[in-house]
Amino acid sequence: MLSSLSALVGFTLAQQRAKRKYRRIFFATDLHSSEIVFRRFIGAAKFYEADALIMGGDVTGKNVIPLVKGADGKYHFNFLGQEFRGIAEEQLLEHETRIMNSGIYSYRVNEGEYESARSDPEKVSAVFDKLMIERLNNWAALAKQHLEPLGVKCYWTGGNDDHQRILESVKQNDFFVNVEEKVIQLDEEHEMLSFGWSNPTPWKTPRECDEEELASRLEKITIQVHDFGSCVYNIHPPPFDSTLDIAAKLDTSFDPPKPVTSGGNAVWIPVGSTAVREVIEKTQPLLMLCGHIHETKNAAKIKRTTCINPGSEYGAGIMRGVIVNLQKDKVLSYQFTSG
Repeated sequence: MLSSLSALVGFTLAQQRAKRKYRRIFFATDLHSSEIVFRRFIGAAKFYEADALIMGGDVTGKNVIPLVKGADGKYHFNFLGQEFRGIAEEQLLEHETRIMNSGIYSYRVNEGEYESARSDPEKVSAVFDKLMIERLNNWAALAKQHLEPLGVKCYWTGGNDDHQRILESVKQNDFFVNVEEKVIQLDEEHEMLSFGWSNPTPWKTPRECDEEELASRLEKITIQVHDFGSCVYNIHPPPFDSTLDIAAKLDTSFDPPKPVTSGGNAVWIPVGSTAVREVIEKTQPLLMLCGHIHETKNAAKIKRTTCINPGSEYGAGIMRGVIVNLQKDKVLSYQFTSG
């Protein structure tokens, strides 16, 4: 009965979308493995009556928290600077959910396994890979479950923080589609170009390269576009000096890098990609969606191109996104969302 009702609701929403004289996309980025943010992202398809979901890069998390089981059968671990001890197994799920929603992975181990793994980087890496792949595959299944009745697809890419081997291990389906370095037909009137690598960062992330290589990679994809005037660019790093790329200046002589201050205040600078800016100025797509710089939620124009970075607050469980309504060669409107 519930599945029949879900299918009926999906059919009704699809009919309503078909009657519109525009296409509505919903974009969010830099989810960094936050479970609650992803679930809200998938729920946005129905809530905002979107024709397509686009998930920008940086989909995996950055840390694993070992939940160590002691000889007494109780667990101990550290989370967000707080030490937890004497946690019974039946209480563990609540803590695991909080950890998962913050974009961090948890892993249950006994004391012997923990001591063995902490001195073996290969074991740690194998566990990390396993957890990243598991969560992304769970997301793929969740997307199919909720989006198939609506007839809405989720198009996604990796970002500079995502390892290529992890992205390639995800089991895709018709409703969770990796469009990395591809040009696809987003709808009858719009193509979409997607790219997840970034210009160099102070953090030396897995998928970054110099601006010259970035320009070369982008050129190989842009030649596949048939009509730039109606094309959507889904590119992870924002264009340089666009107001979408303002971040704290960092002193890389420290490990980890420290923010540079002047008069007691942080110094802010543009850190986007010159190659991305150049390709936008040259090709002038209809719309450019980006992320990468979490603290810079903004929209700007580069010539005719509307460029949007919705920002990210994944660590707080907040989904920042943007609804964009499109006609063939026009951005009708856009609205930032937060929830």
